[in-house]
Amino acid sequence: MNDKNQFDALIARARSDQAPNVDVAGRVIAILSGEQTRFEPASDRPLIWLAAFSSAVAASVAVAAVLVYQTWSDPLYELSQAVSWVVQ
Repeated sequence: MNDKNQFDALIARARSDQAPNVDVAGRVIAILSGEQTRFEPASDRPLIWLAAFSSAVAASVAVAAVLVYQTWSDPLYELSQAVSWVVQ
């Protein structure tokens, strides 16, 4: 029962907590109206190039993986076809 009392006290304290008064409407309207330009740092460019390079490498690895899978699974396919022919 002590846990319930502690929980109720915690709920009462949380309900009495006040949020800070912050007014961001002026800044948001200025950004939306275009008066204030958004700052985009130039440090994103290396990340963009890294993402492009990673995508190219991933695509080439995926193509190579499909080709290797098809090459290695072909003998198993032929074996399964022979076994299915014998079973019939």
